Amino acid sequence: MKVSDYLREYNIKLLKSLGQNFLTNQKIAKEIVEKAEIDEKDVVLEIGPGAGTLTEYLVLTGAKIIAVEVDKRLIPILERFNKFDNIQIVFQDFLKFDLSILPKDFKVVANIPYSITGMILKKILFSRFSRAVLMVQKEVGERLLAPPRSDRSFLSVVVQNFTVAKKLLNVSKGNFIPQPKVDSVVLDLKRKKDFKYDIGEFWNFVSRCFEAKRKTLHNNLKKITDIGCFSEFDLKRRPQELENEEFLELFERFKGCK
Repeated sequence: MKVSDYLREYNIKLLKSLGQNFLTNQKIAKEIVEKAEIDEKDVVLEIGPGAGTLTEYLVLTGAKIIAVEVDKRLIPILERFNKFDNIQIVFQDFLKFDLSILPKDFKVVANIPYSITGMILKKILFSRFSRAVLMVQKEVGERLLAPPRSDRSFLSVVVQNFTVAKKLLNVSKGNFIPQPKVDSVVLDLKRKKDFKYDIGEFWNFVSRCFEAKRKTLHNNLKKITDIGCFSEFDLKRRPQELENEEFLELFERFKGCK
């Protein structure tokens, strides 16, 4: 059945407040799952299965699938997966879901609600994931991958230092119901095994560096530490002008100054 048929059969109207834009193109869903390179030994987290378009291909991988869905109205649609013994559907707000119960190096495959992309990314990055294949708003995806000296954010710096990040494919807005106003991209985030810092501390430090994007690093850093710690750096630059590696060097000095 098509997504629209499921919604009509169970008289479900999708809610803007939940950021519900369901993927309808099965060819794209299949391609996303294939690019995630899932093995039957993997544990895979799906955030917001919705009507189950991605889920249909995830269960066929043989991996253990944990699908977390906030909208209990979708129970009758997702009940069709009860026949599979490798999937568990949890009806809960993902932001309240305890990721510590998942084994180390679990994978994430999801079409995430655009309105809470930042919060979802933070929760994933702070967890024990190994790889995340995520569909996000195109503008957000491009900013996450933005190079130095461009319109990047602190999240761009965190993601690019903590993961090997790349774009897998573009997905036009016509492949969703209801149709959003913007196109999407699918990103592949592979956790770097050699990142040696606490991700929470690094996240907080970089966010402070970007506290006022149009101000210099000197202005932003003097609020949190002794500027003398960074005597070898040109702090007259704005944060978006730095290379990713320079943030690691700054953070190393910051830790040594505390």
